[in-house]
Amino acid sequence: MIDEVKQDLLIQYLLNEVDSSTAAQIRAELEIDAELQDFVRETEDAFASIAYAAPPVTPPVGLSERILQLERNIPSIPTTPPRSNIIWLVLPWALAACLAVAFVLLNLERTRLRKENGQASQELLALREKNARVEEELASLQKKNVLAEVKIATLKAQVAAYATATAVVVWDKDQKNGVLQLEKLPPPGPGKDYQLWVIDPKIAQPVSAGILAVPNDGLIRASFHPTTPIESAGAFAISVEKAGGSSKPEGQIILVGK
Repeated sequence: MIDEVKQDLLIQYLLNEVDSSTAAQIRAELEIDAELQDFVRETEDAFASIAYAAPPVTPPVGLSERILQLERNIPSIPTTPPRSNIIWLVLPWALAACLAVAFVLLNLERTRLRKENGQASQELLALREKNARVEEELASLQKKNVLAEVKIATLKAQVAAYATATAVVVWDKDQKNGVLQLEKLPPPGPGKDYQLWVIDPKIAQPVSAGILAVPNDGLIRASFHPTTPIESAGAFAISVEKAGGSSKPEGQIILVGK
């Protein structure tokens, strides 16, 4: 962006109001700077428009005769042009000068508005970046809050026959429900079912969380919730019960974790 001082200097250059060394320096800069070339071109166009906009002037009376006398080297008696003719001669140039000044002022105002617009754009960009950081921090806090409400328990085999089985419980403390994932769990056998239990330290008996249906591949992923309300889940267990399950653990506990 061309500053106001540089613009004033370029306008003086176009009006032949700078010394020869300054003019040479400006010409050298114009050869390599496209932005300066554009500004000079726009200013020249504006000056040309001002010249074309000036009204035509009627030549003074006797002008043609004086020109012929000069051509023939005939001495002539100098005459003072009427005052009205002088005014009409000067008026177009005065008007052109006023328009040139108006153009310069408008150009300076446009430059100022561009600067203000650039500053406003930078401030808007800074606000957007700040907003993005705030949103990231908020998302991080929400994530931490979610993790604080989740409990993850790995259930370990209590019987050698189930040593290869893996079981993981993800428990939502707030919603009082969870998700169980089991792998490599063999079928429970005829007339038997696996049953999941939630152990609340404040309740004497474990609370049933439902029967587990085991597919052929031994992979289970199911959501669950206790059949009766609990305050907290201190541990989880899986037992082998009779088909249809039981109201309290009666069979062998095969997996436990907290």
